[in-house]
Amino acid sequence: MKPRLQLPNYTEEEALSKILTHLRSNRPDPSNHPTFGNDLYLPNVMQDCLKEEEEQWLKKNSNSGTGHINFEIDTRTNSEPFYDAAWNLCTKGILRPGVTYPQQQFAYVGIIGAGFNLTPYGRQWLSQISGYECTPTEYGRFSQLLAGYSERFGSGYHARSQEAVSCYRAHAYLACCTMCGAASESILLALAIAKTADENRVLRDYGGTSGRSKIENLLRNGQNSYVNRELPNYIGLLKYWRDDAAHGASTTINESEAFTSLLLLLRFAQFADERWNEITHTSQSSETT
Repeated sequence: MKPRLQLPNYTEEEALSKILTHLRSNRPDPSNHPTFGNDLYLPNVMQDCLKEEEEQWLKKNSNSGTGHINFEIDTRTNSEPFYDAAWNLCTKGILRPGVTYPQQQFAYVGIIGAGFNLTPYGRQWLSQISGYECTPTEYGRFSQLLAGYSERFGSGYHARSQEAVSCYRAHAYLACCTMCGAASESILLALAIAKTADENRVLRDYGGTSGRSKIENLLRNGQNSYVNRELPNYIGLLKYWRDDAAHGASTTINESEAFTSLLLLLRFAQFADERWNEITHTSQSSETT
């Protein structure tokens, strides 16, 4: 009986990672699989994945003999995430369906719906992906990590933190930093409201002159040395990037700053959650200034 190989049960984001790796490689197909005039022909990506599965099978079954092994190849099971991921790139203007040269439309183009090509924007976008950038799988994980604090910090934090990740994914780094700053202020407001038990007062102070400074002073008032040392570190950089991003002056915010801003937002959320009881503890001196 032939050993059976099928695609792993990838998530859409894992399939997207495989697709981007395939597109970035920009190499001739070593197996001479036809592309039918496409930058991306999904069966070739899936064949690469099945080749990896074959190599893993051979390693695990190295004692089963040295002769040639014929595998039963299943290219259909678990293939849907690859098509979903490719279409996701189409909705973002990175790919478009179809062959490169429309005049070849009557020639055989392989499996219908499996061929895609990079748009001019897509080529630029792909060239900007650095080796250290979040992989597509990490986008989802980062979103989940930030979303894990939504119950604590509220719907305003949730919306802004998720928008920050979406902006980073779209390479809109300026908008990413702005949303990180906005999400950090949602954390500040949640802490201040919990500390004072007076939402109207907090929002009134926040909306007035030097409102953000008043909220920061409220939270730092009466704190231990650790909180007083750490809290300004998180607030300061996020405040700087948000102010720099939100104002009309020219800016040099780039990928590295946006990535750092996202990391800092996550650390701020973790810090505020872990130290919630300390920061929101009320005392006689907890008054806004």
